[in-house]
Amino acid sequence: MTTRHVSGAASLLELATRLVADLGRLVEQRLELLRAELTQEATRLAKNLGVLAVGAGAAGIGVAFLLVALGLWVGHLVGSTPGGLAIVGGGLAVTGVGLGLLAIKNLERRRLARETVRELRRDAEWIRHGV
Repeated sequence: MTTRHVSGAASLLELATRLVADLGRLVEQRLELLRAELTQEATRLAKNLGVLAVGAGAAGIGVAFLLVALGLWVGHLVGSTPGGLAIVGGGLAVTGVGLGLLAIKNLERRRLARETVRELRRDAEWIRHGV
């Protein structure tokens, strides 16, 4: 019976060793699959970013041409090409400054809100500790 017990323990050890080896192979295969998927996704992302960059560049050039055409048209209406371009450029500058100031104002509000929340938390701590 001792021989049989030793034989059973050996086969159990063999089985455990094979199981660990199989699990190791499974983990390696999963990692390889993950690497392949990540590489494929990175390639797809790079291609899409390239298309986006080209599209943004084309749109920017298109807008520039439209603005020049608008400036020339306004120049024709006022009788001065430089005047028309200046009017369109001035309008864009005023719009840009206005949007920039609006963004700064919104950012300032957020900063003030964060400071208010921080102060309220400090007050709550102060009340909790009875100081």
